[in-house]
Amino acid sequence: MRRPVVVAVLLLASLIASLFTAPAGPAHAAGPAQLVDMFGRTVNSYGVKLVDWQGYLANPYVELTVRPPADMRFPLTIDLKAEGTSRLMMDLPSQLTATGATKTLTFASASEQKAFRLAIHSKRGPGADEQHTLRLSIRDAGGATYQHSLPIHVQQDEKTALQPTIPIAFDYRYDTITGYFSNTGVRTAAEEAVKDWFRFFDLQPFDTVAAGAEPNHLPGNDWQNTVNVTNNAAYNGMYVFFRGIQAPYSTGYPASNGRYSTRGGQQVPGPLHRSTAMILEYDEANKQLFTSLADEDWYRTEIQGSVLDVHGLVMHEYGHAVAFHSDWAGMRSYVAGGGNDPDVVAYQGRAVPLDSSYHIPGDQPNWDRISGQSGGWTHLFPTRRWMLTKLALLVAENAGWKLNRNLTPFLPPSITTTSLPQATPGAAYQHTLSARGGVPFYDWQVTGGSLPAGLTLDRFTGAITGTPTTAGTSTFTVQLRDYDRLSTPVTRSFTLTVGGTPAANLALNATPSASYTSPWESVAALNDGIDPPSSNDTVNRRWGTWPQTGTQWGELTWASAQTLRSAEVYFFDDNGGVRVPASWRLQYWNGSGYVDVPGTYPTAVNGYNRVTFGAVSTSRLRVVLQSGAGSVGLLEVKAYG
Repeated sequence: MRRPVVVAVLLLASLIASLFTAPAGPAHAAGPAQLVDMFGRTVNSYGVKLVDWQGYLANPYVELTVRPPADMRFPLTIDLKAEGTSRLMMDLPSQLTATGATKTLTFASASEQKAFRLAIHSKRGPGADEQHTLRLSIRDAGGATYQHSLPIHVQQDEKTALQPTIPIAFDYRYDTITGYFSNTGVRTAAEEAVKDWFRFFDLQPFDTVAAGAEPNHLPGNDWQNTVNVTNNAAYNGMYVFFRGIQAPYSTGYPASNGRYSTRGGQQVPGPLHRSTAMILEYDEANKQLFTSLADEDWYRTEIQGSVLDVHGLVMHEYGHAVAFHSDWAGMRSYVAGGGNDPDVVAYQGRAVPLDSSYHIPGDQPNWDRISGQSGGWTHLFPTRRWMLTKLALLVAENAGWKLNRNLTPFLPPSITTTSLPQATPGAAYQHTLSARGGVPFYDWQVTGGSLPAGLTLDRFTGAITGTPTTAGTSTFTVQLRDYDRLSTPVTRSFTLTVGGTPAANLALNATPSASYTSPWESVAALNDGIDPPSSNDTVNRRWGTWPQTGTQWGELTWASAQTLRSAEVYFFDDNGGVRVPASWRLQYWNGSGYVDVPGTYPTAVNGYNRVTFGAVSTSRLRVVLQSGAGSVGLLEVKAYG
C-alpha cells in the first residue's frame, strides 16, 4: 500500500525540477557553409572553375576553404559530393564513385576552417566545356540539416584532337613468351600510353631509318635468353618493340646502340635514340588486367590492388624508355646536377633529383605541385591510373625532347584583350576581358586608376558591365591572377572612352556573305546591328554553319573601299552543335587576294571580341573561323574606321 506514496513523491520532484530548469532554447536555424578560394572570394554564387588541360595528363586542382555556418550546433559534419562524372575527385580521405567523388569534413566549432582540393581526371579526346555540381549536406549536433550546391565549371582545353607529330611504329613480333599483346585491349591501351608522351613533344619527322638498320635487344624471363632484334620496316619517327615476360618486372629502355636520330643528315641535339623497348610483366595469379580507356571507367582501376591498369602501367614504365634512364645522355647530366633544371625549379619551386633507378622520388615534396599526383604508390588523390604530369614532362625535356610550349599546360597567364570598345552615356555596356594560360580560375581586379562611373569589373569572369553615366575617358590597370600560388600576377592598362556619339559601325553599310549557312540560320545576322543578349541567342537572327566544320568564313563587302582600324565579332555558341571557334582571324582584300590582319584574337563568349590593327583600305573584310568542338557561327560583326 506504500507504492502510491512513492509515485507521488517522484511526480512532485519532477514538478519542482521543471520549475527550476531553464527551458530548452529554440532550434538553431540551419544555414549554408561558406566556400572561400585562395583569393579570399566567397564562391557560393559563382561556383568553382576547373580546367581539363589538353588531355592525357594530370590536371591542376583547386583548393577551397570551408567555413561552417555559425548558427548551428557543434560538432557538425559537412558531406561534400562532386557529382556529374566519375572523373571528379577530391583529396584523401575521399571516395570515388561512378557519379563523382565524396568527402566528409567534421567541425568542432564555428571558428574552425578546413581546406579540401577538387580536380577532374583528364578526358581522352576533345570535348565541350562541362558543367557539374558540388553539393554540400550539413548536419549539426542537434539534428538540424541544410543542403546547398554550387556549379562546377570545367574548361575543356582540348578542342581538336592532340596527336603525336611524328609517326610511331609498334612491333609485336617478339611477344612470343606470354602473348600479352595479342589481346586487342592490351595492345590499344599500351599504344595510347606511348603516344601520350609524344603528344606533348614539338617534333618533326626524322631522316628515314631503313628496314633492318636499327638494332635493339629484348630480354626473356628473369632477364635471361636475350634476343637481338631489328626493325622490320622503314620509319622516320620512333620505333617501339613490345614484349611480355613472366618475371621479374615491367620496364622500358632506349636502344643503346650508338645510333641516333638525324634530320637533313645532321644529328638532332639530345642526342635522341632511334628506337625504344617496352617490357610488360604482371602477377597473373593475383592481378586482373584492366584495359578500358573509356573516360568514365578510369576510377575502377587500383594500382596496388587486384585490378591492374595497363595504360597507367605502360605510361609509367615507358617513361624509362623515353627519358628516365641512364642511357639518355641528357638525363645523366640532369642527375649529376641534382635535378637543378631552371624550368623544373621554376615550376616545382625546388630542384627535383632522381633516385638511383631514375624515378622522381615518390615522397610528397616531389609530387607534381599543381596536380598533387605522382608516379608513386600514393599521392594527394585516390591512386587509380598513373598519369603523366607536367613535372614529369619538364624533367623529360632534359633527355633532348622539345616540349610544345604552345599547349595550355605550358602557357603562362596573359591578358589577351588589347583594347575596349567605346561606351555611350546612359546606354548599357558589356565587354568581357579575355585571358589564357596558367590555371584559369582567374581573379580580375582593377589595381590602378578607375573604371568610368557606373561600370564594374566582375572578379570571376572579367566582364565589364553597367551603364556609364558621364562622358569622358578613363585609364585604368587590370590585374590578372591565375589559380597558382607561384604565378606572378600580370597587368594591362586600358583606356575606355565614354562618348556622346559612338564611332560609326561601317559594317551596317556592307553586304554579308558566307562560306556556308545552315538552312534555318541567316547570313544577314552578320551585320543586322542587333547586339546579342548572349552567345546562345535564341531570339534574334544567327549565322551558323552546322553541320559543317573545318575552316568557315563570313564576309562583309562594301561598294567602295573603307579605311578600317578595328573590328568586333560576337560568337554564336549554343553549347551544342555550334561552339566558339578554336581560333579565328581577320582577312582583308588587297585587290588581288586576301591578306591576314595581324593582331590578338580573343575567343570570349557572351561579349564582343575586339581586334585593333593598323589602318587598312579595303572593300572586303572576312572573318575566318577554324572550328573546334563543333561547327562555328557569328551573331554580329562590327567594323570601325
